[in-house]
Formats: sequence, C-alpha cells, structure tokens
Amino acid sequence: MTCNLQQPVGRMQAGDHGCLSFDTDAEQREVLTSYIHTGLDRHEQVMYFAAGDPTTVLDFLRDSSLEPDSFLASGQFQVMAPEEGFLACTPFDPDIMIGRLRRVAVRAFDAGYQALRLTGEESALRGRPGSERLLEYEQKTAEVFAEGPVLGLCQYDRRVFSPAEISAAESGHTTTVVPDPVYQDARLFITRMFSPPGYRMVGELDIAQVAAWLRWISHAAAGTDTDLHLNLAGLRFIDVAGARMLALLSDRLALRGSRLVLHDLEPAQCIVFHLAGWDRLPNLVMAEEVPV
Repeated sequence: MTCNLQQPVGRMQAGDHGCLSFDTDAEQREVLTSYIHTGLDRHEQVMYFAAGDPTTVLDFLRDSSLEPDSFLASGQFQVMAPEEGFLACTPFDPDIMIGRLRRVAVRAFDAGYQALRLTGEESALRGRPGSERLLEYEQKTAEVFAEGPVLGLCQYDRRVFSPAEISAAESGHTTTVVPDPVYQDARLFITRMFSPPGYRMVGELDIAQVAAWLRWISHAAAGTDTDLHLNLAGLRFIDVAGARMLALLSDRLALRGSRLVLHDLEPAQCIVFHLAGWDRLPNLVMAEEVPV
C-alpha cells in the first residue's frame, strides 16, 4: 500500500487510518489537540496510548484550553500509560493487541459512543521485545477500522525513527495527517510547517486564486522578520501566474531583509521559474539546503 494523500486532521472520519510523522513537540500537540477535541465534540470515545507519563498528555491539553478532567471522569477520554498499552504484553504481539482493540470497540459502542477514536505513540515500542512486528501491527489494524466506526492516528517521532522507518510507516497507512489548514480555497489549502517554521501548500496555485493567496501570505508573513519557508511538495500544479506571485512575494520580503525559501519543488515547477528567470532572483531560494 502506498500513502500519497495528505489529510488535515480535522477531516478524519471513521475508517481512517492516518500516520502523523512529526519533527517537533509543537506539531505533535497541535495535531493531537484537534484530533482529541473533535472526537470529544462528536461524542466518540477517545483512547490515547502514551509512550511516557500520561500526565504529559493531559498537561499539553490543558495548555491548549481543552480541559480533559470531566471527560476522564466519565470515561469518554482515556490515556493509557505504556505498561497499560503497547507494553501490556511482552513481547509485543500484534494479534493480542488487535484482539484488545476489538473488545474496546465493542464496549465503546455498547456504551453509546458514536465511534472509537484511537491514537498511539509508536515510540513506546522502540527497542522493546516484539517491536520488529510494528509494521505487521499497522497492517492488521486496518481490519479493525473496516469492521465498525473506528479511526486511528499513529504517531511517529522523526527524532526517534530513521527516515527509512518513517517512510515504511507512512506507506502502511491510508493517509499522512497534517495540521488543520490556516488558509483554504477551492483548490488550495495551507498548513503550518514547524521545522523550519513556515507553511506547507497542498493543491493547485494558478491565476484563479493568486491574488487572494498573495494577500493572505503577505499578511501572515508580516509579523516576522525571518526568512519565509514554503514547502511545495503537495503542490500538484503551479502556472506562470502562481510562480509570478511567488517572485513578487520574494520582492516584498526583500524590503525587510528576509528571503523566500521554497522547498521540495518538482522538476516541472523549477522549469517554470527557470524560463522566466525568477530562479535568479537574489531573495528567492530554491533549495533544500538554505545558505546562511
């Protein structure tokens, strides 16, 4: 199975099996807060399998103004310590874990919840007996999601797992999950990027919406004097008008001494800039490695 679709966390529905691979605590917490808040609002039971002290999860939810205590008291929200979750059985056995999830789902539906919403920090298994069966577990969880209104969000910390392990994990999920959009129109949505700080563009950027987009991005960038980073890996199409707006944005950033840094351009996108000569603009950087 190949995973190519980027899905904002707020759009996840029952049956979805998403992968969140993150670089920073801020990105993890932004996505998880939305995921948990949405589930509680929809009267779903939310179960969190933590890699460390559950207090850490509860603290970041409180910091985001989501008060979890009443949901904990009612049982709608549960945070499991590692020894209650992934490490409850040693060595880790995917079949035992899947059987447990099925029983949890039945209890949730019997209790009247609309769905069972799962999330787990897979780093809890790192170096533990049975951890080599993690991908087998990911594949088998698809059976649970197909059987009833169940959805899951698996968390992979890029500081813990290697790039090859992250790639394998993402390919075992139906979607890669990103933060909710901060900008959205009919063909384009933009989410925050955390490392480096900036924005990730997904969809198409063409003449139909470049004026509205330029107003938004210029306003968003106005509050900082650092370089503006844009990741274009999810941009399926950009026409000359879209590329021209990026060149114009770099000119505006030059007035305050900062640069526009474009990441992960496709070869066809680079050609658009090259033909117009915009790749030679001093304040527009088209590279993964940012010169300092």
